[in-house]
Amino acid sequence: DLMRPHNLPLVMIGAGLLWFGWFGFNAGSAVAANNTAAVVWVNTMVATGAASLGWLLVEKLRDGHATSLGAASGVVAGLVAITPSCSAVSPIGAIVLGAVAGALCALAVGLKYRFGYDDSLDVVGVHLVGGLVGTIGVGFLATAAAPAAVDGLLYGGGVDQLWRQTVGALAVLVTSFVLTYLIGLAIEKTMGFRVDEEDELTGIDTVIHAESGYDFSQLASGGGGSSAGRPLGAPVPTGKGARA
Repeated sequence: DLMRPHNLPLVMIGAGLLWFGWFGFNAGSAVAANNTAAVVWVNTMVATGAASLGWLLVEKLRDGHATSLGAASGVVAGLVAITPSCSAVSPIGAIVLGAVAGALCALAVGLKYRFGYDDSLDVVGVHLVGGLVGTIGVGFLATAAAPAAVDGLLYGGGVDQLWRQTVGALAVLVTSFVLTYLIGLAIEKTMGFRVDEEDELTGIDTVIHAESGYDFSQLASGGGGSSAGRPLGAPVPTGKGARA
C-alpha cells in the first residue's frame, strides 16, 4: 500500500489524543457531571475499544496479520459510530455497535480501489460507513434504560425508532452529497479541483508550497558544516582544539 503513513508511532499518538479528546465531545455534551455524562463516557470507551478489536479481527482473517494502523483506524471508526448513539444504548449495546462498525469499516476502506474514487483519508470507508452504523444502529440497540429513554427493535420498541433513524440518516446523506457536489463543481469551474498528475506524484508540498515536512538534502550530501549535513555518528565540533 503506497499510501501507508510514514510514521506509525505518530499515528498511534494521534489516535490516542483523538480518543481522549472525544470524551469531551461526547460526555461533555451533557454539560454536567451527571448520570448521562457517565453513561456516555462508558459507552464511548467500550465502543471504541470494541471497534479497534473488530478491525484487527478482520485484518487477521483477511490478511493474516493485525497492524497498529488497523488498530488506530478502528479507534476512529468506533468513535464515529458511537457518537450518534452514545446516550441511547447500554454499554453492552455499545460494545456490539463498536465491534460491528470496526469490522464493516475495515471491509469498506477497500471500496475505493474497486470503484476508483479518491479518498485519501478513508472518509467513505470510516466516517460514512461508521456513521451509518451508529445512526441506524440506534433503531436496533436503543434501550429505555439509557439516558435517551427510547427502545429499539431488539428491546421491544418495534420499528418506530428504526425507521426514524433510517430516514434521518438518508436525509443527511442526500443533503451532504448534493451540497458537496455543488461545492466541488464550483471549485472545478474556478480554480480546478485537483493538481496535475505529475505534480501529484512529485508531491504537492513541494510543488504548491515549495517546502516539505523533512529535508534530507544536507544529510545526503554530507556537507555544509551544519548539524543537518553532518553524517550520523560524526563528532560534534566544540571549538578550536577541543575534542568531540
